Amino acid sequence: MDIYSNPQLYDSIHKNYKWDLTLIKTFAKQNMGSVLELASGTGRLAYPILELGLDYTGLELSKSFLQMANKKLKNKGKFFIGDMRKFNLKSTFDFIFIGFNSFLHNLTIKDAKSCLRCVLNHLSPKGKFLLSIFVPNPEFLYRDENKLYSATDFFQFENSQCRILETNDYDSESQINKLTWYIEKNGKMDSKKYKYSMRMFYPHEMDILFQEQGFIIEDKFGDYNLSPFNQESGMQIYLCRKQ
Repeated sequence: MDIYSNPQLYDSIHKNYKWDLTLIKTFAKQNMGSVLELASGTGRLAYPILELGLDYTGLELSKSFLQMANKKLKNKGKFFIGDMRKFNLKSTFDFIFIGFNSFLHNLTIKDAKSCLRCVLNHLSPKGKFLLSIFVPNPEFLYRDENKLYSATDFFQFENSQCRILETNDYDSESQINKLTWYIEKNGKMDSKKYKYSMRMFYPHEMDILFQEQGFIIEDKFGDYNLSPFNQESGMQIYLCRKQ
């Protein structure tokens, strides 16, 4: 099964995720104009932007996620079905962002370049682009393929105490990490499996990608508290503008 076909499960897992809300709100507030979120999911990160009274647009590939977002946000903001690698909304935005590792669903360099070109085409002359992904971690990538690892804290779903356990299979040549998620419900394993893949992008690769596609990196942070990026950083968070 595809994790992106189950918005209720996705929302239950991410219900207590708060650490990136402040980050998004801070930069949206600084630009105080129109906002575009790519891979907007079920609308979790739309809330802080709508609270600021800003014009919000979300682009999302999953129809069920989009329906959930519209339902939750009572049709505030605009949501479109679309692929972040190839879209044309015929307008520009003052702040564009891809939150919480969603950029890693671009599984090839070609996909990543195509996505960044689309972003550039939709960015207003003074607009800013924020991208947040984690730094590839060998301890996470090169794990025992036959062992289950805890991927989430406990959360409530379908009247059960649940957590996600995962296995992964990393191909260092393609830099694609294939993950399989299993749900443990009240201590028992559910029979369903959820699969998805992410491509790992190293910081030096991102620097080159941004430069090649016409961006200037204004700031590079190493965590959601906006600490400067260094070799110990777990996140790579970029604030960019057009060259």
